[in-house]
Amino acid sequence: MKVLMIDVGGTHVKLMLESDGEVRSFDSHAKMTAREMVQQALARLEGWRPDRVSIGYPGILRRGRPAIEPQNLGDGWVDFDYAAAFGLPIRMINDAAMQALGNYDQGRLFFMGLGTSTGACLIADDMVVPLEIGLLRLNAHETLRDRLSDEGLERMGRENWLEALYEGVAMLQDAFYPDLTVLGGGNSKLVEPLPKNCLRVANFTAYRGAVRLWEEADMTAVPIETAWRIMRHPA
Repeated sequence: MKVLMIDVGGTHVKLMLESDGEVRSFDSHAKMTAREMVQQALARLEGWRPDRVSIGYPGILRRGRPAIEPQNLGDGWVDFDYAAAFGLPIRMINDAAMQALGNYDQGRLFFMGLGTSTGACLIADDMVVPLEIGLLRLNAHETLRDRLSDEGLERMGRENWLEALYEGVAMLQDAFYPDLTVLGGGNSKLVEPLPKNCLRVANFTAYRGAVRLWEEADMTAVPIETAWRIMRHPA
């Protein structure tokens, strides 16, 4: 397989063709449309020959297709024909779910992405469920996203942001009881020391999740309604 991974974020869009290979990227912005994303991605494929595309989408999907427009980007993502635009087979998954899938083995894994927003995903016994934890209300004036996003870090400063993160991780671990909590995203590098039972991973680990959207991988995440069921394949 030559899988082109496209990880669409609120600040950057990252492209990879190999798990340990080159990362190509470009800036995203609050008005970026799906068509612009595809045009920018195609312009950066020189020397690459993918035969399929896996897209990590920053929002809710239904049956493997965007169900609502992304919060931090422009409109036009829901009804866009991605396969026609790329001229290749396409699979899509929530961006946090793609990162979680790339780090999953078995049991319960909880992933938190710390960056422009606060993406999250729970994988429990081979069921992949993206979560909108940023919408959790902490009080009358604040959500979890208000505290743990880029905006929260800038407003609160690193020390207070870390304190809020430790409290948030402990709360979510109590709620979801994962075997392992995985922290990713650009701001995860600021988390030192790591909370208990946490692993920090680099963004490139999402590539394994991109490959696992296809049947030739060791396991395949198959979209159902708003979640994905992992199908394991014999060695």
